[in-house]
Amino acid sequence: MPKTRALYGGSFDPPHFGHQMAIFYVLEGGYADEVRIIPCFEHPFGKRLSSFSDRVRYCEALIKPFGGRAVVDLIESDLAAPSFSYQTAEALAERFPEDQLRWIIGSDAAHELNRWKEIHRLEAAAPFLILGRQGAASVSDQTPLSLPEVASRDLRNRLADGENLQGWIPESVLALLKT
Repeated sequence: MPKTRALYGGSFDPPHFGHQMAIFYVLEGGYADEVRIIPCFEHPFGKRLSSFSDRVRYCEALIKPFGGRAVVDLIESDLAAPSFSYQTAEALAERFPEDQLRWIIGSDAAHELNRWKEIHRLEAAAPFLILGRQGAASVSDQTPLSLPEVASRDLRNRLADGENLQGWIPESVLALLKT
């Protein structure tokens, strides 16, 4: 039986409660049967990231509450680096030809799609599922939810400054960040 699989790509460095809320909303709101968390193997714009294996572990800790309804997909480690979103979506469309794919983005990213490479190919392989985000102007086809304005880069900086990020990052992920 065909499934709807939501594809959630990103750096996830580190993943936080905003990511977890998005997964919960997509699953419980009936937007998808499964959410595939796709940490980028190498950032297309050269952003320095924690190791891929560390970010995979963080993502695995993040999705534990969802059981098999959320999975970490390592596909980008199999694609030529850097991989762009359209390449990832097309590869997953080949892997799951019977299923409907949706690409999760926030309304903040929806305003920057003109900067994305081969956007028409991405939309053809996995039409957007746009989640509202506080602090970002809404777009006409976004879901009714507005996620909090949280950015991994800000949390990384706060972590480097020794701040306690309890309440921002799930305990299971924080424990890994401290090792």
